[in-house]
Amino acid sequence: MEFPVDMLGSIRPEEEEQAAHRYMTQLRYISLDQIRISLSNVGFMPIYGGDLKHKILALFAPDDQLTAVALFLAGQWWSIEDLLKTSDPSRTGLIKVRSLGERIILYVLNRIVYRVGEMDQPEVPFLCHGQHEFAKLLWKDGHAIGFYSVKPKDSLCSNFVTQRYQLPVMDSIFVRKRHRGNGHGLEMLEDFVDSFKDDQLGLKYPLSLTMYKVCRQYLCRYPADQDLLWVVEGVGGPYQRESISSKIKALGLKGTMDSIVSYVEHENALAIDEISICNLSEYN
Repeated sequence: MEFPVDMLGSIRPEEEEQAAHRYMTQLRYISLDQIRISLSNVGFMPIYGGDLKHKILALFAPDDQLTAVALFLAGQWWSIEDLLKTSDPSRTGLIKVRSLGERIILYVLNRIVYRVGEMDQPEVPFLCHGQHEFAKLLWKDGHAIGFYSVKPKDSLCSNFVTQRYQLPVMDSIFVRKRHRGNGHGLEMLEDFVDSFKDDQLGLKYPLSLTMYKVCRQYLCRYPADQDLLWVVEGVGGPYQRESISSKIKALGLKGTMDSIVSYVEHENALAIDEISICNLSEYN
């Protein structure tokens, strides 16, 4: 059985949206997983956030008109879980997002799976990924289970539209809860380093406690990279970055996370919030 990601490799967003509009003109009352489909509970959603140019048709549950439970793609409705599947055995590990189908999976993992079902408090939700944003999906056993995204060096910063990033910055990373604890955070960090050969690489501030642990694991494995990773604010200018190696040492992070928590609590109550509220929310 083929799934949307397998069928939408060469389809343009405009073609898929036009097909959805044609479906809307012929829509009659039908049911999907006991949810009645009608004009009252379907609508178009932009897949690139504030960019309204490209939209997909979504089905919403009767009791929650903000949460999509299925998307209309390739001529039929697909549940959220089926959207994350592939029949292509070559999709395994980390694969760069290129096609429309992969962009839609990135959207589903970010805006539906993470934001609605798997985001813990007090995490800050990710922004939508842009149409041309660098991102990789993590595939395992025929399922998309996570992603990370990067703002490349010299790309425009959305918060400072006249400024560009001065180094590559990993700005989001996520693994589904049931797949955590298997080293995927370290796997993604290693892939980020391998994908960008710059002398300095950034991780978006503030980092979660777990992400500090992942960075510690990375630096233990690759001690020659002590000066490679930086916590970055803004576009990562000279005064907007701090060495992760130095930060870990300052926090007293050694074998466990207990020392970092103690340090933060001793420093001040707000510091724990600053480190915990983070877009880098992969749980290793």
